[in-house]
Amino acid sequence: MKAYTGMRIVVVGGGAAGMAAASKAKRVSPHASVTVLEAGRFVSYAECGMPYYLQGIVKDLEDLLHYPVTEFTQRRGIDVRTGCRVTEIDTGKQVVKSQCGDFPYDRLIIASGASPVLPPELSSPDVHTLRSMEEASSIKASMRPGSEVAIVGGGVLGTELASALSEGGFRVTLVVRKHRLISALSEEVSALVAAEMEGRVKILWDTTVASVEGKGGQKLLETSSGQVRADVVIAATGVRPNSRIASDAGIQTTGSGAIRVDERCLTSEPGVYAAGDVAACRDLVTGDYGWFPLAQVSNKMGRVAGANAAGGEMSFPGALGTTLIRIFGKELGFTGLTGQRARDAGCKSVHITAGSRANYYPGRENVDFVLHYFPDGRVAGAEVFGGPGSAWRLNAVAGLISRGSRLEDLFFADFGYSPPFGPVWDPIVIAASVAMRE
Repeated sequence: MKAYTGMRIVVVGGGAAGMAAASKAKRVSPHASVTVLEAGRFVSYAECGMPYYLQGIVKDLEDLLHYPVTEFTQRRGIDVRTGCRVTEIDTGKQVVKSQCGDFPYDRLIIASGASPVLPPELSSPDVHTLRSMEEASSIKASMRPGSEVAIVGGGVLGTELASALSEGGFRVTLVVRKHRLISALSEEVSALVAAEMEGRVKILWDTTVASVEGKGGQKLLETSSGQVRADVVIAATGVRPNSRIASDAGIQTTGSGAIRVDERCLTSEPGVYAAGDVAACRDLVTGDYGWFPLAQVSNKMGRVAGANAAGGEMSFPGALGTTLIRIFGKELGFTGLTGQRARDAGCKSVHITAGSRANYYPGRENVDFVLHYFPDGRVAGAEVFGGPGSAWRLNAVAGLISRGSRLEDLFFADFGYSPPFGPVWDPIVIAASVAMRE
């Protein structure tokens, strides 16, 4: 490892990837000058906790801050500039141009994250998105106990948010373009999630929104299923990488718009790295570029980018897109190739329903487990939906998939056993056994 003394490292973005990169760079090269340029007012915050802040489980918005800015500026020696939006990257002159001045660099790390995608019919001051601390604060200020909330979008965020707000005592209407939730799931698991939500959340299936406007103190949504009135409207219609400044600088991006990086998180431009939601990395199942805007991926990519920018040696092998959310007390997750992607790749699938605990132990609930695998037996992906313990099962399988494991590896994996935690024949093992017989 070679630490570069006196190097100027500039990081664009103060989210998970950006602050992980800045912190690691400073540890690898303590004498380097590390500057973070963040467009918003906050850095290093828990975006995934925002639904629970709106629900009321997290009482104070500042509880979502991993660290105060002073942790980075005073203890770690990082120059953090908030309210500083980057406008241009000049790779020839090695200068980052921003609203608060120009910053020359020797190494640059782009960690500018992703932003909500808003179709024209939702581009209204009456529609909120949920991606930043400022947005979370604005939504919270608009809500009162028992408020009517309309959520547009039946993906991961929309589904999770609908569940959380309903549990928080709000009256929720979920507007879904198709007749299924979370397109990454198989139809069977998606239907189970919908059944869990029916009666608790009003779901408008096969519905599009034509317009949203304020009317009489409320918001009026004109939809293909009729008018919907709400006190608060939240769009959860996807995100896109904030890669414009990179592509304008000639840095290569993928079809999704994310920045291409290698295992060192190095872009097509020498000395320029990228990490987090703005970057595409290797899909561990397909070997192709994949885009995984997830917290755990962002943190790890940020650490790798920071280490290498400062002269260290780290590699990021890739990701699976492992996703976990909570739906009315049940645990939902998926990893690797699932749903239509698994079918398109020629995978076979098995779906089993088993117990979360030994059948004689109190609190036993069903666990639905779907295993996707290639004809040669290599495991490609998994989905799980059930009671407590479902999430750890998905994480266990994700760890095995990332190592190229086969059905036999899942079957013979030495998972611990105790009646409160699972049956002696765990759902993972049962699914692998069924798949091995087919």
